[in-house]
Amino acid sequence: MRAIHPSAWASARSQGAMQPDSVLFHAPTSAFQAPGGGENQLVQTGKQLEDLGVTIRLFSPWIDRLEEARLLHLFGMSREGLELARVARARGIRVVLSPICWYEPRAIAFLAPNRTREVFDLAKLVVKRVAPRWPSWRRMLLNLADVILPNSMAEAGQLIRLFAIEPGRFRVVPNGVQSTFTHASPTRFRSEFGARDFVLYVGRIEPRKNVLRLVEAITSTGLPLVIIGSPPPGSEAYADACRRAGGNEVLWIDALDHDDPLLASAYAAARVFALPSWFETPGLAALEAALAGCAVVITPFGCTREYFGERVEYARPDRPSQIARAILKSWESGPDPRLASHVGSRFLWSDVAQRTAEVYDQIAG
Repeated sequence: MRAIHPSAWASARSQGAMQPDSVLFHAPTSAFQAPGGGENQLVQTGKQLEDLGVTIRLFSPWIDRLEEARLLHLFGMSREGLELARVARARGIRVVLSPICWYEPRAIAFLAPNRTREVFDLAKLVVKRVAPRWPSWRRMLLNLADVILPNSMAEAGQLIRLFAIEPGRFRVVPNGVQSTFTHASPTRFRSEFGARDFVLYVGRIEPRKNVLRLVEAITSTGLPLVIIGSPPPGSEAYADACRRAGGNEVLWIDALDHDDPLLASAYAAARVFALPSWFETPGLAALEAALAGCAVVITPFGCTREYFGERVEYARPDRPSQIARAILKSWESGPDPRLASHVGSRFLWSDVAQRTAEVYDQIAG
């Protein structure tokens, strides 16, 4: 299996001495061991911010001093991020938080390893709903942030309801997509793999992404399926089950970096992109596929409707027959003619960076 390493950009920005007045980016220590949408969000936001003249540094706990930074930007909510935010605030450094967070009761129930854990996790969610001021490390982190940057209005609303956070501290900054996917050509992918007109999935091979039910649903349609992705640590057995279910009818390709031209070519070669996860916020791969011209089938759970509206087909993750019907409908009808332009006009990383830079200027000059 091919390992996916942090990009050269990320490597270069975590080495050597920190430049004064840098914006420090932080993600949980294990984040880049199995890169996904959150890690891509961090890298692409950083690249585009640098184009606007912002100095970005990936925080190194061994040598970086928070008091020398312009501000601290946390990607994802973690206990280590909480401790770092406490130090930053104590030293007068502003904190920006991209929470990358969603609570989906159906996912909690389905993904729990046993009944006891399911009841426990659902009970915690109930407590948050009826007593949002109940102390928790997540609420402490949200309250420490000067500004919170959710990916959607839906995410902001959920965090406000569950943690009793002042609405004025939120600034919605959507997820983005690289404009290069607009110009993708199917030629390279077809030349290397010989596949054309297929259903495509791109992402981690893990239970939350619901890959097994996707494979089972596709099997009932007889349509060709290509899956690009690798399992994160702990999901290897699940990935093996997916491969067994797909047999020889599925083309499996190890995870590709988001900057790999082969990935863009795969989107361009596909007829339908399917992401029937337990939730998405909104699924960066779906944005990429939409911009490349695919018809999209996606989960209704999360903030997907806020991004895609009625320009895609929705399929619940717990209903394989619905997944199959949505894919067949998209296969026959093709992409909504409004979809690619809708994504390209609203969700480019350059626009995401501009909104983020404006927040930085507002709180840290």
